[in-house]
Amino acid sequence: MKELLGLVFAVVMGAGAVAQEDLRIDRTRLHVTDPQACAVLESKGIEAFTELDFLALSFEDGIQSMEFHCNFYDVKGRKGSTHLFVDAICEAPGEVYPDILAITPYSETQIQVVSAFDAAMVAAGLFEPNPEVATPGATLYTRCDNLSEITVD
Repeated sequence: MKELLGLVFAVVMGAGAVAQEDLRIDRTRLHVTDPQACAVLESKGIEAFTELDFLALSFEDGIQSMEFHCNFYDVKGRKGSTHLFVDAICEAPGEVYPDILAITPYSETQIQVVSAFDAAMVAAGLFEPNPEVATPGATLYTRCDNLSEITVD
């Protein structure tokens, strides 16, 4: 009986791990920190940044907002893994800094972006941790299935 329970447990745990590994990051789509931004970006383009406070991530343009952006210099994946490793240079008014990002699938429509810089700032007590996720320095982005870029009309 113990062997049967052990086998059932192993199968259930293995199925959960496989299901999680099936999640993929769609690098062709725009991802945003506020899901409402997808519709506003579609209707208003770049003007959406004046209406909502959000970050937009595309693998071609990096991370953008009204007064902040990170340019991606190298995006690396590994065969058999759904995780991505990104080298970036980020800028905010009055500051420029290098950053390293770990990007992983979080759900069917979301990715988790963990910034080494943000994690260090949380550890130092200078940034508040994100209550949505357990990982310090992490931000969730939702995929915009209706957009692949920010329109600038």
